[in-house]
Amino acid sequence: MQPNNFYHSLLTGLALIFLMSACNKKDSNTPRNRGNNSPTGSVNDSIFFIAKDIYLWNDVLPDSATFKPNQYPNPIQMFDALTTYKKDASGNNLDRYSFIDNGGTSRALQQGIAGDMGFEVGYQTDTTLFVVYVYPGSPADKAGIKRGWELINVNGVTRFRVNDGTTDNMLNTAFGSESATWGFRKPDNSTQQNTLARTDYKLNPILYSHLYDFSGNKIGYFVFNNFVALADVKAQIDSIFDAYTKAGVKQVIIDLRYNGGGLIETAEYLANILVPAAKTNTTMYSQFFNNNVTTNNFGPYFKYMKAVPYYPSVNWSDIFYSEATTYKTARFQKSGALALNKVTFLGTRNTVSASELLYNVLKPVMTTKLVGSNTYGKPVGFINISFGKYDMYAVNFQTKNSANEGDYFSGLPADIRADDDFSLDWGSLSDPMLRAALTDMGVAAGSLGRMARLNGNRLAVTPANRLESTKFKGMIQTIRK
Repeated sequence: MQPNNFYHSLLTGLALIFLMSACNKKDSNTPRNRGNNSPTGSVNDSIFFIAKDIYLWNDVLPDSATFKPNQYPNPIQMFDALTTYKKDASGNNLDRYSFIDNGGTSRALQQGIAGDMGFEVGYQTDTTLFVVYVYPGSPADKAGIKRGWELINVNGVTRFRVNDGTTDNMLNTAFGSESATWGFRKPDNSTQQNTLARTDYKLNPILYSHLYDFSGNKIGYFVFNNFVALADVKAQIDSIFDAYTKAGVKQVIIDLRYNGGGLIETAEYLANILVPAAKTNTTMYSQFFNNNVTTNNFGPYFKYMKAVPYYPSVNWSDIFYSEATTYKTARFQKSGALALNKVTFLGTRNTVSASELLYNVLKPVMTTKLVGSNTYGKPVGFINISFGKYDMYAVNFQTKNSANEGDYFSGLPADIRADDDFSLDWGSLSDPMLRAALTDMGVAAGSLGRMARLNGNRLAVTPANRLESTKFKGMIQTIRK
């Protein structure tokens, strides 16, 4: 079976890399600025000319006279139009990543604060919705809601259908409201009704961890849903992997099936725990910017623009140039004593950006497998730049691993195909993806029990989430100066 269509609360699907690239051309009417974020032109002008400096694919952007940034009623519509110029070989838009928001993404990832009901649902069949995951500490978690519960009503509505506009609008309204009432059927067939309110809570991306012991074959299993700031999750990561080390674990499964990405510093930290000690000081990945960034050749506005609010006394141009030169290549620095023979990643189309980076950097240096389905395909990232109430996330750079692999714009291919099953809670040995990873690690299928089967009208494929355009996908590079 293959489930379909995620419906996220406002918090879910976070993914970033905050790094941008410069352009080769300078228009004669570039706004002038000397040290603040208030140029003489409009916000549309400012965003347009800075994109011309730092956008990775700046060579395809038109000049201002052709594009006319001020013909658009607001910066979001202007920027959406600007990011349609880069095409793939089939003539489709390659840039599925760049966006502008009101600061919510930075708040969730960099400050670790979420403000929603804390859970997501997805279609298991064309008429059945299940809880896909719940964030620890969220309103849904405090109500006892678990992955694998069937959603049977929302604000009194009991009929759901995939790819149906009425159902989509109802779910979007419920998830986006201040309060909504949800009814669930549990695996034991009992029911539960909860009225949940949107609430701020600390985002904890560790959804589950477990240490399996199959007749001495000890395997660690870790479900990680967002690459939040390292300071917010480091202690928990250390505790989990210290326990694996003490137990003598030699194989680990990292479950990134819904991880939309986030801060690169956290991906690097995990990579350094997992990598063999012998790879210390070897290349982890390299960043590639456009020619203007690598040569420090910026227009006058961006050249003197301050890095507000992060480093208000430092120019953005200096930060970008440093990232493209001084910090171009990241190297492994082994952390801890965990010595693995193999690491397996669980991934789907909802595995994006920093999640893909983690798998991609380890692939050339140790034994790895990707189980599930092809990933989303985002080997690029950004550094967010603020314009008053707007944050611009324009693609700035591309990453490649030590084998120079990094063109996976169509996704990283799975080594072992396995379907997801929303009706099963984390750690269930009937979970097709977890089961496939365990058997590949040498666990006998007979020791995993019989596979549970969900009755109903199965979906043959998993189309792209209809809400993907509203979800953040990417990698955020921690600013270094």
